[in-house]
Amino acid sequence: MAWNMAFGVYESLTTIPVDLEAATASFGLRGMLRFRLLALPAAIPKLVYNSILSWSNGWFFLVASETFTAFGGTFTRPGLGSFITNAGIAGDSTGIALGVGVLAAVVLALDTFVWRPLGIWSERFRMETTGHEVPRVPSPYERFRWLPRFPRLRHTFVTAVQPVVTKYRRASVRLDRSFTAHRRIIRDIRYLDLALFLAILLLVVVAGLVGLARLFLSPLPPAATELPRAAASSFIRLALAYAIALAWTIPLAAWIGRNPRGSRYVTPVLEVAASLPATALLPIIVGFALFATASLGPAAELSAVLIALFSMQWYLLFNLIAGVRGIPDDLNEAARSFGLRGKAYWRRVLLPAMVPSLLTGSITAWGAGWNALIVSEYIPFLSPPPHVSGLGYLLDLATFSKPPDNEMILLTILMMIVIVLAMNKLLW
Repeated sequence: MAWNMAFGVYESLTTIPVDLEAATASFGLRGMLRFRLLALPAAIPKLVYNSILSWSNGWFFLVASETFTAFGGTFTRPGLGSFITNAGIAGDSTGIALGVGVLAAVVLALDTFVWRPLGIWSERFRMETTGHEVPRVPSPYERFRWLPRFPRLRHTFVTAVQPVVTKYRRASVRLDRSFTAHRRIIRDIRYLDLALFLAILLLVVVAGLVGLARLFLSPLPPAATELPRAAASSFIRLALAYAIALAWTIPLAAWIGRNPRGSRYVTPVLEVAASLPATALLPIIVGFALFATASLGPAAELSAVLIALFSMQWYLLFNLIAGVRGIPDDLNEAARSFGLRGKAYWRRVLLPAMVPSLLTGSITAWGAGWNALIVSEYIPFLSPPPHVSGLGYLLDLATFSKPPDNEMILLTILMMIVIVLAMNKLLW
């Protein structure tokens, strides 16, 4: 959940218009005042939409996080994820349907009472150079008029919170004044903090290098020879899933981002679909793959691609929707005045506006794809469990063996790290 939100905030801060940066500098806004009046408002729209996606993918990984196997034992925590997992292991289709239904109800409730009001509220922070109507934030009770509105309770809550907001604003001004008056002390504290961080980082790096030296000086396990072929297979599988995701998320994001009335009904459906754990749908995915291929080997390959697609596509879709909705109204007005329509509008306005969000969504989507390799390349619902060659399968074998093959686990993770770093440097 955290990385998607972090990349969204980073994208927002790096795309702040230069004239706004110059205006804040000319008004002398620094420190906390600059954060409160420029950085935070600029990050709110992207942060809200990426929070929706982060919550959806948090529900997605409930099954893997509440029931997991490590060091020869299985650990379970109470929750919807473990409930769905236990129902899947027992073959209880009614239990799986009940768990998924409760999960869908929770997601719809969050969309109604939290994400829709926050999404409308975040529209007032869009970067605009022309005046536009600020949308009103509807009360959640307006969708359920039969519910009591509790006016006294709401008034009491607002009255109680208002002093806290006032104190926060005053504290921001005082903190900025203190920062300006004691810059040398603040600078020394920053240097000390940086020195402590570098010392801890150096200690961790040295310990890691010592461990790697011991690993490579000892004989490598026999399964290490399969790492290059497994890495190539996993990369091709993820690249195929990424291409399929791009093919349908870009046009759908363009339609949703430019059609507020349609997005009102489509977005909750997409949020529910994004929240459904792929591990809970594994029997359905495997059954569809067997029906489509009529052979266990191709079915396992198709299942792996579908699970990777299910993990990657939502990061792309929601980030692209946020990018389309972030197009300034004056830019759309200029495009209409110049008669840009169809392919010309896509080439000159829509696609360039999508590029920052596409990069953010692609980075997080590939990260989700690497995470999904563990469950997509080894499927335990059939006997014997079908599998496909890849890094996820090698990692599963090393983890579930008794005792666990720690050397193979480390080598597989290192191979993933090398591929991710190479993509970040050469592509993203």
